[in-house]
Amino acid sequence: MFPKGIHNLQNRLIISKAREMGITCEPLLEGCEDFLKLSVGDQEIIINKTRSHRLPLIAGLLVKNKQACNMLLHEQGMPVPSFIVIPEMGSEATNFLEKHGSIVVKPLDASSSMGVTLDVRTADELEAAIHLASIHGSSIMLQQYVTGIDYRVLIINGEVAAVNQYRPVYVEGDGTSTVRALIEQLNQDRIKMTSIGEYEAFPQVDAETERLLEVLHAQGTTLDEVPAAGKEIELYDLRNSAAGKISEFYKDCTEIIHPENARMIIQAAKTLQIDVAGVDVRCRDIRTPISREQGGILEVNALPDMTHHVFPHGGTTRDVVRLYLEYLCREQLESKTYNNV
Repeated sequence: MFPKGIHNLQNRLIISKAREMGITCEPLLEGCEDFLKLSVGDQEIIINKTRSHRLPLIAGLLVKNKQACNMLLHEQGMPVPSFIVIPEMGSEATNFLEKHGSIVVKPLDASSSMGVTLDVRTADELEAAIHLASIHGSSIMLQQYVTGIDYRVLIINGEVAAVNQYRPVYVEGDGTSTVRALIEQLNQDRIKMTSIGEYEAFPQVDAETERLLEVLHAQGTTLDEVPAAGKEIELYDLRNSAAGKISEFYKDCTEIIHPENARMIIQAAKTLQIDVAGVDVRCRDIRTPISREQGGILEVNALPDMTHHVFPHGGTTRDVVRLYLEYLCREQLESKTYNNV
């Protein structure tokens, strides 16, 4: 059983793993999920999911400003897509769009993909995207849109803990089911039970939305079409889409990251002084060294979600919560083991 009021999956993972490791873990305040108290022996550590006393205050402030983060990474010679920061729609914005052809529009200080629009290509799309971004932040960043495959790299204490490849949700034909039936099955399967309770394995997909019908039409299919076995039908189109509304599948690919990419991403987290970081990169292939010509670092997060590494939609599950707790409590755990010998 979990303490009263603990519903967040990441907190449940931390509590469950802590108990397994002999660490007492409970909410600091009853019914409040903001802070958990870890206790080993007579030592106590207060955490907020993946944030702890080991995350410097300046790092927490820096990560909220995408302009500052990008500037620092660029100064270190890391591949960061070209960007500008603007207060509103104007000639600077249209000139940037004309220069790059395709851009991303995002609030400067928002999180969780709120207000972000991908692959903006026209002046009308730009104006709409800037308006959306302005709802979620006072300043707006325009960034060159990088084509390629998306990866999330989890860094814990200067080491790569896990790597996930992610892509917008799709259905795969079985040769007998319609697209509508495949989507319905996807929705039925989206909730599964785990040791921590219900886990949202697949996102809800509304089969009747106009946007979805447009996406299917672009692929030459409909809701009532029966795709061939193995054929993948995309349910989202990145083109001029709000990033926060795109649901994604995650597949573990920790074993294939190129050592140079691992070193660069570790350095990115160190540059921003983030001890537990989720680094988003886009490139043609994570197995090949990333350069400005074929990819880049899109964002560094100081509060990464570990659940997708524990419950990926494909590939190997990674015991990243254990790694995180060992990092936080290593001295206390070692002392406890020594004293029990």
